[in-house]
Amino acid sequence: STQSTGFEKRELDPVEKGHVDVTFVNIQPCTPFFKQHLKVYDTDLVSDVIARLKRADRKLKSRSVELYRYVDPEKGPRQLLAFDQPMLWNKRRLTDTSQIQLCPDQGLKSGINQLGDTLCYVVS
Repeated sequence: STQSTGFEKRELDPVEKGHVDVTFVNIQPCTPFFKQHLKVYDTDLVSDVIARLKRADRKLKSRSVELYRYVDPEKGPRQLLAFDQPMLWNKRRLTDTSQIQLCPDQGLKSGINQLGDTLCYVVS
């Protein structure tokens, strides 16, 4: 179905699609936003994931949220932070229109990039 704006209305929790449980970590120090565990479905857009994250944490409702992936999804969450750029040195931003696919052998992917089971978010 289409809304009056011309965009396709997307279901936030589709029952029939495959999903993966993903951990979302806020990488900003001294903020009231913490770790979240959410399901990410096959063919989700990044904007769908952000809407699901905002629905899970009411403090995010009126805020702007950006998602980031680790450059290396395997060791990214375990790497020590760089002294000069502690927040974003080993992360890349995911655009809101990026589509996330669930590949049976490689897990979550956005385009050619593997996402892993941990993503970061920044609130402004």
